[in-house]
Parts: sequence; structure tokens; C-alpha cells
Amino acid sequence: MKHLILIFFCVLTFLLLSFRVTKVPPGINGDEVGIGRNVYLISKNLTDENNNFLPLFIFAKSSDWKQPVTVYTTALMFRIFGTSLEVLRATSILFVLVSIVIFYLFSKEIYTSRFFAVGTVILVTMPIIMIQSHLAMENIAVLPFILFWLWQLPKRPFIAGGGLGVGLFSYLGMRAIVPVLVFISLFYFRKNMKKVVNFLLGVSPFFILLYIASFHYPGAVVGHFNAPIPSINEFLLRYLSVFDLSFLFLKGDVTPYHSTGNAGMFLISTLPIFLFGIWEILKRKKSFEILILTSFFLTPLLFGFVPDIYRASRILALVPFYTIISTIGFFALSTKLRVAILVLIAVNYLFFVKDYWFNYPDRVKDNFPYTLENYNYDFTKK
Repeated sequence: MKHLILIFFCVLTFLLLSFRVTKVPPGINGDEVGIGRNVYLISKNLTDENNNFLPLFIFAKSSDWKQPVTVYTTALMFRIFGTSLEVLRATSILFVLVSIVIFYLFSKEIYTSRFFAVGTVILVTMPIIMIQSHLAMENIAVLPFILFWLWQLPKRPFIAGGGLGVGLFSYLGMRAIVPVLVFISLFYFRKNMKKVVNFLLGVSPFFILLYIASFHYPGAVVGHFNAPIPSINEFLLRYLSVFDLSFLFLKGDVTPYHSTGNAGMFLISTLPIFLFGIWEILKRKKSFEILILTSFFLTPLLFGFVPDIYRASRILALVPFYTIISTIGFFALSTKLRVAILVLIAVNYLFFVKDYWFNYPDRVKDNFPYTLENYNYDFTKK
């Protein structure tokens, strides 16, 4: 019975995120076809479409290199539940559910059950979570690894390092995120050399594995990235664009199938508690909370080397930090203000999901080259 609150939120989240999961968006994109096709083959005969036996990285002919965390998790889902578009996209929902479980354990150990409940509401009502959970792509797979790192870091640095290391293989963008979080972790442990060593022992093998893999899977480790070194102004523009409030709270991702265009990455109604959270963290001066705040602002640092901007789908690693900071801000308010914020979040979210579920599909149908009717469940053309 003591875990009833966790069960409640997991069931509610599954029901919410799975609603119209095969209808919104109204088609499948090249990434989903690539993952679906290779997952189908691996689940059947353990080889990908290039006839490689259980490869570490998978090259999808319809898109690009795919990371093992999503591919093999989905393959396991296919083996258990059968092959279907529902199961393909449900894997993204699974990553959210696993994240909620880890957030529950994190909250119980560091905060309270009330902290978990409010934080989960903030997390699940983020537009980016609804949108990414309806796509069979790798972006959302970063969430459990970031939360696991935060949960384990204060007391179990070796395990925290290992979890962060595995996260390198969850999404291509984590190659730019994990090094920053490693340096933040080392700074956090700067007065305890034993924890520094344990953390490095946990994370280092995965960097070594990634380096070795670069010789066997050319192009898989850094993808197609070959942009020239930017000027300081270009670097700062790209990095600071991540914190453009209109991008985060009003417009969202520039890619049509990663945003409705009418809502940001986060709900605008949560902005006040996020700002209160920053203020409360700076006032309390707790080292772990300072780490969380620092991580929010420094995690996208290396994306300053990436040419395109306003890509919310690439920075889902910010979601756990935003959730925790906003939850801290929520509990810094009076009871009446808390109620008002919850009402605002509910209204704001209802407007978002109504648009997403029923209006957005018509707006983006031309952005999906593959209609659902043109593909079988093995994701090959009829």
C-alpha cells in the first residue's frame, strides 16, 4: 500500500499518454520506419536490415544510425507484446513510466511523497512529453538516465557514473550532454577524492566502449556532424537560444512533428514556479540543489557547436531539472497560491491536449512521408 501513489500516477500517465497514440501524429516519419523495421527484424532473427547480428549500433536505411537503448528495448517489447504500431510507440511511453518510478525513488530518498506527486504532475503535463511519447524515436530515452544519475549521485557515485555512462547509448545528443554532466559531477565531489574516483570508475568504461565502437561503426558515434568550429558569437547564439522564453514556453520546436506550434516545450503556467524555484534554491544554498540548477543551465552548453537552433527534441535532458526546480518553487508558495497554480496548469494543459489530439493532426499531415495505411506491422512497404 505504501507505493499506491506511484501505481496511481503510473496508471494515470499510461492512460493519458496512450490515448490516440496511433492517430496523433497522423503518420510515421523516416526515423520511426527505420527503428520499426530494424526492431522487427531483430525481434525475429536477431539481425538488422543490413544482416548484422545483434549490432551495437544499427544503421537504418530510411534515416540514419540508431542507438541500442531504444532499439533493443523496443525489440523486447515486440517479443513480449507482439509487433504493432501501438507497441512501437508505447516504448516511448515506457521510458516516461520508468522515469516516474525513478523520480519516485529519488523523491522518497531526498524529498517527500508530496514532492513526487507535484513533480510528476509538472513532468507529465509538459507538452514535449506528450509529443515525444507519441513518436517512436530516441529523444525521450534520455529521461530515465538523467533522473537515475541525480538519484544515485549524492550517496552512490560509482552507480551514478555507470548510469550516466549507459545513457551515452540512449540518444545521439547525449554525446554532447554527458561530458558536461561529468564535469558538473566532478565539481560537486571536488572535496571528496574517493567519490571522484568512484564516479570516474563508473562512467569511464562507457567512454572507452564508445571510443572502440567508433572504429567498428564509422559515423555512428557522432552521426553526420561535421560542422565547422563556430565563432564565439555563433556559439553563444546557439547556446543562449535554448533559454529563449518564447521557444521554451510559447512556440516549441521548429520541426512541425516535434511541436504543435501553439505551445512551448514547457507549459507557460509553470513559469512562475520555475522562477520561484530558482530563487528558493539560491536562497537555501544546498549544494545538491545548486548542482540541479547548474545542470539546467549548463547541460546544453556543447550544443553551441551544433548549427541549427530551437530544437526542443534535442534537449529533453532539461526536463528532470526543470521538474525539480519547479517543484521546489511550488512548495515555496502559500497554500492559496499553490491551488491557483494547479488550476492554471490544468486549464493550460487542457487547451494544449485539445489542440494536440484533434487539431494538430490536420496541420502536420503533409509532414509525414509515410501514411499508416501504406505500411504493414513489419514496417515494410506493401
